[in-house]
Amino acid sequence: MEIDVDVSGKQGFQYFHNKFGMPYPFFLKRSLESGHKLFVAIRYPNKLVAFSRFETVEDPLEEWHNYEKKVIVPATCLLRSIEVHASHRHIGIGRVLFSIASNNLRSNIITFPDNVDAARFFEDKLMFSKIEQTTGSIVLKYPGYLLLPSPAAISLIHTLIEQYPRVLLPDLIDLYESIMFRKNMGKPIDSETIVEFEENIEAAADMLHDKMLNDMLRTAADIREINCRR
Repeated sequence: MEIDVDVSGKQGFQYFHNKFGMPYPFFLKRSLESGHKLFVAIRYPNKLVAFSRFETVEDPLEEWHNYEKKVIVPATCLLRSIEVHASHRHIGIGRVLFSIASNNLRSNIITFPDNVDAARFFEDKLMFSKIEQTTGSIVLKYPGYLLLPSPAAISLIHTLIEQYPRVLLPDLIDLYESIMFRKNMGKPIDSETIVEFEENIEAAADMLHDKMLNDMLRTAADIREINCRR
């Protein structure tokens, strides 16, 4: 993987290099070896554009109900770092990467920003808030941290998909728009395309908000009905 570092006038990653003098390949490798969860954005073919890393600090509380394990209290993950390549900032990549990570983690997320700009980003863009007394045991262990509760962390991606659908789900959106165009023009749509469409919907179902999911499922069902009449 190619990693640009912001040195000698070359744009790239800079925070950990400037603060600790730590080479990024070594830093990311050690993070994985430490058991951190690492999420990355890559520009084809192999250039690192952004990364975020998380550490599980509280395991979930689970109970068995009717032979099925259910999460009673979600895990808590510490967002240790998130950084975007200097030439790709301020276009939503950090928010998109974080939303994908939080949807996969399905946990409470806490973080401790080390400067005012970082705190503003977490609170204004990612919906974090200060940990309050009502938060339970977390407030005792992590005073001064910011918190994004599990439900908000999971639903964040729904909001961003409305804003950046083609960035988050390019294959699904391209296929959906192609199918809608052919449907509106009265052109036939083969069963293989519908199967591919339904497989893409299933893969993205957790990330889609209800309206978009229902619209896509209805479209697939309508086309199957039309094909059955032919």
